[in-house]
Amino acid sequence: MFDMQMVGRNIVRLRGNAGLTQMGLADKLGISYQAVSNWERGASMPDISKLPELAEIFNVGIDEILGEGKGSQFIGSVLDNNTEDYFQQNAVSAEELSEVAPLLQLEQIGEAFEYVKESAAVSDLIALAPYLSEETLDECAKQAFEKEGAGALLPLAPYLSEETLDELAQQVLPKEGAKALLPFAPYLSEETLDELAQQVLSKEGAKALLPFAPYLSEETLDELAEQVLSKEGAKALLSFAPYLREETLDELAKQVFTEEGVKALLPFAPYLREETLEQLAQQILAKEGVKALLPLAPYLREGILRESGAQPFAK
Repeated sequence: MFDMQMVGRNIVRLRGNAGLTQMGLADKLGISYQAVSNWERGASMPDISKLPELAEIFNVGIDEILGEGKGSQFIGSVLDNNTEDYFQQNAVSAEELSEVAPLLQLEQIGEAFEYVKESAAVSDLIALAPYLSEETLDECAKQAFEKEGAGALLPLAPYLSEETLDELAQQVLPKEGAKALLPFAPYLSEETLDELAQQVLSKEGAKALLPFAPYLSEETLDELAEQVLSKEGAKALLSFAPYLREETLDELAKQVFTEEGVKALLPFAPYLREETLEQLAQQILAKEGVKALLPLAPYLREGILRESGAQPFAK
């Protein structure tokens, strides 16, 4: 609605006609001269509360500051408290409202948005998000999700309440799957994300669950890792190793050895604690002999190897 460079030039001209310096105008308005400088460079616009003061100082109408056009008329209607009449007589889009939003107070933006929200696209909501209440954005986000799905909802996620995101995320998973849910993970409550992660594993398996691992609580990861091992085996569990607590991984590694043997255990060796590896080494040595222990040699203390009689294989 506004050409900020043009508005800046208008202020420079009117200030000059009034014989004022930037500092002098700033003093009259009770603001910093840097603010006046920003206006005149087109870097920002005067707040709506300052427009009547500027018009009075320059002895002009607001349209001479903002320029002729729809924007000036709309601002004038806000200042005259007849916004409702203006919207009844003029078609204003959400995009146009977003252009004048920096000039308005939050309450004024909220009131004006009520007239345009039905036609507002997601891109409009993103532009207006910093100025709208959480309740308004939550309502609009639900409508956008119903019409366009998770893709439309995601850009609004940083502005939505946790309660609304949790509610909508519960719908994203059954409708669009784990891949569509994943980008919402950083914004969800721990409780909801843990619950949804369980559903992801049940419906889509360990591979779909893995990208969620960095966002899950340790307790939930421990529980899910046990399920991964029992359902899909050591190979599926291995990908979760970097995210698990040492104690949990040690216990699961023991299960891997018991159920699938040394070969399945070997890829876990870099993640296991020294004492756990030594315990497992003793079991391997007792059950299968020195030859079976050889693949684990690079990960064991030299003393353990010497005691086992496997020192020729040590590095």
